[in-house]
Amino acid sequence: MPTRRTLNLLEFCLSVTYFVIPPVAFTTAKYLRFATGYFPPTTTDGSSYVLWVVVVSSVWAVIVERCRLHRAETIMGFHTGVWAVARAVFYTMTIAFALFFFYRQTAFSRVFAVTGGALTFALSLLTLHAFRAVLRSRRGPFRVPLRLAIVGVEGYETRLAARLEASAMVPVKVECVIPMETGKGESRWPAFDYGRIEEVVDQYRCQEVLVALPPSRLGELQQLLQPLRRLCVPVRVALDMDEGVFVPERIFNFHGLPLLDIRPYPVDTVSYIVGKRIFDVVFSLAALILAAPVLALVALLIKATSDGPVLFSQERLGLNGQRFKMLKFRTMYVQDANSSNTQHTSRDDPRVTPIGRFLRRTSLDEFPQFFNVLKGDMSVVGPRPELTFFAQKFRREIPTYMARHNMKCGITGLAQITGFRGSDTPIPARVEQDLQYLQNWSLGFDLRIIAMTVISGLINRNAY
Repeated sequence: MPTRRTLNLLEFCLSVTYFVIPPVAFTTAKYLRFATGYFPPTTTDGSSYVLWVVVVSSVWAVIVERCRLHRAETIMGFHTGVWAVARAVFYTMTIAFALFFFYRQTAFSRVFAVTGGALTFALSLLTLHAFRAVLRSRRGPFRVPLRLAIVGVEGYETRLAARLEASAMVPVKVECVIPMETGKGESRWPAFDYGRIEEVVDQYRCQEVLVALPPSRLGELQQLLQPLRRLCVPVRVALDMDEGVFVPERIFNFHGLPLLDIRPYPVDTVSYIVGKRIFDVVFSLAALILAAPVLALVALLIKATSDGPVLFSQERLGLNGQRFKMLKFRTMYVQDANSSNTQHTSRDDPRVTPIGRFLRRTSLDEFPQFFNVLKGDMSVVGPRPELTFFAQKFRREIPTYMARHNMKCGITGLAQITGFRGSDTPIPARVEQDLQYLQNWSLGFDLRIIAMTVISGLINRNAY
């Protein structure tokens, strides 16, 4: 998992954990004060205590944000974190008491308030160190080295490589450095010519490409980055912020190193990581369960009308160019692998069986791809995955083609509902629709595409 996506998810989980601490702490404090019998009994107004928890939780959320206690680089910079957490709790309690000072209709047990504050401090400190332990663990998703290729000029690439590998927070493995200009010096990393960038990134299975430029060369950025448009992994530029470069919506902090995204990457956002994945799993399970009787009948018809397996798997390219086996109901007579992997289906294709022609026309052959979605290789909505053979061909012919692999491929997509389905439709137009989806992705957009697919896309004249 690329670093920015991983840290975004980590910080999201850390924020959620922090925000539930006050309700847990003060609920526990109320129980200790009034239900254990250790303290003298007294009457309580339950609504006052509920209001207290709501106010304290809201103030705490603001303080955590202001103190950046939810940021990975912040918690890793602490020695113990005691004073930072203590300050946050002190500010929260002081503000809460000040607010309730002017609201005379409420009264609280001092034991409740002190105990709740102490528990908030203890749970926050425990949370902070638990997440630090996760980050520093030698195992787990946060300690899998991020494989990088670093491109640069004037020796900036080797200096950036050394700086990143020296970082103790997130493990980085620089697979190679690629000078943009001739006359490269010595390097302790494998060095390759800039013209081989596509081949090298694929060969070393790099997950991201960083571009290291001196501030004086940023004006040449667009020209220098042209060959990188064909890559299917994120490309980011390391910036020297002292020179006044500031594009806040495209910049993120990589442990003190400002990086600029040259393209938007929805997969880096928490809404994509969490929201889209939950939606994909729930929707796919529902689709498979509801369609189970029809799918069983389809399987029987395929088996009864032609020799061969019910399901057909074929290698496709997915997120960041990763290869996977996409499932479909078999709609053709059994073919040799070379023929099926290097030839698109044509209208009235003699390789298609009679039942297969019906399945393609109604898109029923695509239903097994919901298993690919459950596995995580695909999404319900996204650019359609292409055969590896044709993806490599289009990569050379269309400069922006590989950018469509910056998010998960899908069973349906914007190109499919706008009429660009089938091998007869122009590839550049399909790519344009895919990139429009990438730049405007949201869960609401996904729902619109699914609705349009159901309304007009299941039976399609370009499905053959």
